[in-house]
Parts: sequence; C-alpha cells; structure tokens
Amino acid sequence: MKEDNYILFEKYLSNELTTEELDYFDLELSTNTYFKQEFEIYKSLNESLSSKFENEENETELRSTLTNLGKEFIKEEKKGKVISIKRLRPLMVAASIALLVGFFLFNNGNPVYSDFAKHNNLELVVRSENNSAISKAEEAFNTKNYKTAFAQLTVLESEFPNDIEIQLHKGICLLELDKYSQAETIFTNISNGTSAFKNKATWYKALTYLKQEQFENCSNTLQTIPKSADEYELAQKLLKKL
Repeated sequence: MKEDNYILFEKYLSNELTTEELDYFDLELSTNTYFKQEFEIYKSLNESLSSKFENEENETELRSTLTNLGKEFIKEEKKGKVISIKRLRPLMVAASIALLVGFFLFNNGNPVYSDFAKHNNLELVVRSENNSAISKAEEAFNTKNYKTAFAQLTVLESEFPNDIEIQLHKGICLLELDKYSQAETIFTNISNGTSAFKNKATWYKALTYLKQEQFENCSNTLQTIPKSADEYELAQKLLKKL
C-alpha cells in the first residue's frame, strides 16, 4: 500500500480532506479497482481495531474481508490470468497486513469487559411516593450516568430495603464505576440467595472479575451458572474465549 494512499485514507475517514483531495479520492474510488480494494481493507481494519471488537459483527466483518480477499486471488488464478507483480503488489501488501493483524487479534486476545457488558434498560417495577427518584434512576442508568443512577437507587433502597432488583442495579453501577469490591459483595449476596436475580448476579460477578482481568476467577464463577439460566449461553460463550 502506497504511503500516499495510507495518508489519504486516514484523512478521508477523519473528514480532513480538502475539496480538491476529495474530488481526487472520489475519482480514484470509482475508476481505480486497486485503490478501492486497498481502501476497503484499510477501512475495515480501522473500524474493527478502533472498536476493539465491541460486538461480534465487527469481528465477523473483518473475517469476511479477509476471506473475500483470499477469494479474489483464487478467482484470478482459476481464470488463468497473468497478473504482473507490479499490479498485485498493493493488494498483496494490504492482504499481508490484514492477515497478520487478523491472526494476532483472533488468536492472542483475551476477552474484554466491554464485549460482554450489555445491560438491559432499567424499568423498576416498584411503585413509590417518590416517583421522581424512580424516573431519575431509570433515566440515569439507561443513559449510562452510573454515578447519578447509584445515588437515586440508594434513595429508593432506603424505602425498599429488600428489593433485589434495586440492589442488583446498584451493583452494576458500582461495577461501571470500578468499585469492584463493593460490587462483588452485592453480587455475591444476591447469587447466594433464592431470588429470580440469582443467576444474573452470578453473571455480573463473573464480569466483575473479567473487568479486572482475573480470568481464572471469572471462569470458575461462570461454571456455576446452570443450564436452565437465561445467562447460560452467554456464560458458555465467554468461557470459550477465556
């Protein structure tokens, strides 16, 4: 991949191209097959790496890019075309970079907390005279303002000290605020109980270990989640990545 193209791709993705550069870029993209292939590879890698595989779609997209790239070489070979090294070089360089980065990410990376920390929206079932606290807690939690959510949930807990749902979401807030010890205590207490939130609390206890990169503790905790639990499939998925 030419250094000039690399700079051009980066400026395009950062919306930093001048009008003249953008005109040139659009022209190359529509008329130069190799330029377009290089850009698609660079764009795919850039998106996948910057998000750190925030979800499976990013990983699948990168895998698809690498697979399709390989098919292009096979297709040309089957057609019996004679392609000069000069014409193939940009694509081969890009392919090498993609394959090396892809191999490293797919085979050497441990799972990260952000890959699995997908919280459902908070919709409390309790009814209180303090409806303001309920609304504020839900809005703050659902917009990821965990400090405010924790404060409002604490207000509600004083009125409903035995409400497990409130306790669980306080634990999630603490986890997001990196208050690991306090979060773990809450999750452990709930998981040792018999409420409907027992297995969900175990899952979040495992995530508490994952966020701290305590992979052995995370694995041991995940293995206690029963097959009947809604969280079982997620637990198995995470176990395979540990």
